[in-house]
Amino acid sequence: MSANAGHDREHHPPDSPPQRLLLVCPSVRLVQEAVSAGFAVRVLADEELLRDDGFPPGTPVDLVDLTDGAALSAAIEASVRVHGTQRLLACAGTADLPAVAATAARFGLTPNPVDATRLLSEPAAMRALLNGSRHSYVAAARARTAQELPAAVEEIGAPVTVRTLPSCAQLSAARSGSAGEPSYLVEQYLEGPEYGVVTLTVDGMHRVIGVVALHGAWHPSSHLFPAPLEERDEAEARAIATELLDLAGYEFGYAYTVVVLTADGPRVVRSRADYPDEPLASLIELATGFSAEAELVQALAGKPTDVPTADRYAAVASYRLPVGRLLSVSGLEAVSELPGVHRVHFPYASGDDIPGHGDAAEGYVMISADSTQGAAETVAAAGRLLRAEVSRRPDHL
Repeated sequence: MSANAGHDREHHPPDSPPQRLLLVCPSVRLVQEAVSAGFAVRVLADEELLRDDGFPPGTPVDLVDLTDGAALSAAIEASVRVHGTQRLLACAGTADLPAVAATAARFGLTPNPVDATRLLSEPAAMRALLNGSRHSYVAAARARTAQELPAAVEEIGAPVTVRTLPSCAQLSAARSGSAGEPSYLVEQYLEGPEYGVVTLTVDGMHRVIGVVALHGAWHPSSHLFPAPLEERDEAEARAIATELLDLAGYEFGYAYTVVVLTADGPRVVRSRADYPDEPLASLIELATGFSAEAELVQALAGKPTDVPTADRYAAVASYRLPVGRLLSVSGLEAVSELPGVHRVHFPYASGDDIPGHGDAAEGYVMISADSTQGAAETVAAAGRLLRAEVSRRPDHL
């Protein structure tokens, strides 16, 4: 059984009066956990992102345009001055929004320094931080426009990885359909398997929740948790991820850091001040019983938190279809009946257009198994059973 199986989940309210907590774009589950724990919860969310079905009755919700920094800052300030908010927790990628970080720091709503989440989440800032400390050094150059890209590539030397760096102004413009040209970060290409390191930081202490083997590290189209790593490799991946958190001054919250194990040692590829998105979040819970929301609330309440122990392997295999129009699909029911299959997610129906690879709506199957071999066998069986016929559009032939 998981080490979490016997963990006491009975919530005890914080000291009276209840701590007033502002949750920015939270999941329903996090709101439920926080209310159950006795916090006085208020929600701040973008109308386009709001998913309030299932919020406990009476939970106040304020709407704001996340791309309007002035409005976002004003909404947080009003929550403090009018409603007495004492603590802010930003979710769904909002922690690194400048208005959120700056306003939260100004009113003492978070223990994190104002630049901590930016140093983790912005690729250029993260790379400069690491390269300046000589930790996880990767040669990099900035290109302010597409015209400057060839010179930046020549400076680093092929092969390279190019990352787009949209500014906040460009993000707002994209919302209105008039996005300007982005800038770019050109980095030395890193060859090696990729692993995702998940951490929970409380009072500056970084607890590694686990390490996920990402696409290519275990199977070409699948993620696996826990990653079947040699002890030394896992220790190096954990160490480089927590070193980044130390350098950024990160004091509280989840972080997800992707590390490449190169021939020259571990290198950080990217990071973000948040828990990993689905389906990785469910992958960890399936293998360990770990509830990210419940543990975060435990930490907010000043109670001890657990580091989970996996009692099985969990894998998620992606269905990658060619760009075009889906004519027919079969085998989904057969896949769902395979031993160890917990979820089949296929967001398309006949007649739907299939976007390019990497789209957020990509289909997948989630499984659990007692061994990596068993997981691989089920992944292979699921791949054989699904049959999809896609008509390629002329512009993609």
